[in-house]
Amino acid sequence: MTSVDYSRQNVSLLRMKLSAVHDSLVPPSLMLEIEAVAAEEHRAPGEIVGEALERYLSQRKWFRDVDVHAKIAQGLESLRQGKGLDGEAVMAELLAELDEPDAAL
Repeated sequence: MTSVDYSRQNVSLLRMKLSAVHDSLVPPSLMLEIEAVAAEEHRAPGEIVGEALERYLSQRKWFRDVDVHAKIAQGLESLRQGKGLDGEAVMAELLAELDEPDAAL
């Protein structure tokens, strides 16, 4: 076996090992996008994935908080009782307030 063949064999083996890791941790459908983002930001793909996992775990912890669930339950009950507000009307009010000149000036 020539050294070129040996190198190609090592490269193939390395790709198989990396593929096995990626398959177990990251769906193949996401790998190209992760690699593209990493290249664009001049960062390692693992850094991108790590950051995404940190954000997910942080948000997951926040949403599991008992107080958050209680507030969501209160909001749902208000909606069931017909006490909900129309989102478009609320936004129109907020935008109108922002457009008003400040009376204190």
